[in-house]
Amino acid sequence: MRSFLLFALLLLALLPAAPLAAQTTGFPLVNDLTVNGSIPGSTSCNFVNALGLPTTYQLSSTPNSPCILIFQPQCPCMAGSLPQPAATCPFPMLQSIDLSPLCPLIVLPGVTNAAGFFTLNLPAVTTPFRFAVQGAVLHASCLNVLFTQAYTVLV
Repeated sequence: MRSFLLFALLLLALLPAAPLAAQTTGFPLVNDLTVNGSIPGSTSCNFVNALGLPTTYQLSSTPNSPCILIFQPQCPCMAGSLPQPAATCPFPMLQSIDLSPLCPLIVLPGVTNAAGFFTLNLPAVTTPFRFAVQGAVLHASCLNVLFTQAYTVLV
């Protein structure tokens, strides 16, 4: 009985960690997204307060890689909401879509430049609102889709 209780306590302790383990981490020049210069290589669902400021979204990957930015108006980031198969190239990494499956999407396509960056600049808005954003890139040398980390943004 004591070993069962210890096992149950261990499972309860791991439950809050499970969604965090499934979230995507960005890796600079592989599958990284920053918002207004946020920390490159972070994990998903950090909050960016850009209230009243212009915003810059910068996705970095291999040069000339097709990519998309996915915006979800009025929805927060949801770490690990749609787990994806782990990527094996260019190195093993966890992948997930960290956006709500219940919210509408706005998808903006792009291509990284010769330096490996796709940048989108948006002006400040007059009415504050919150949204989630995540990127995806077709990694040129691996020919697989890699998701970036996601953010909840207040503008």
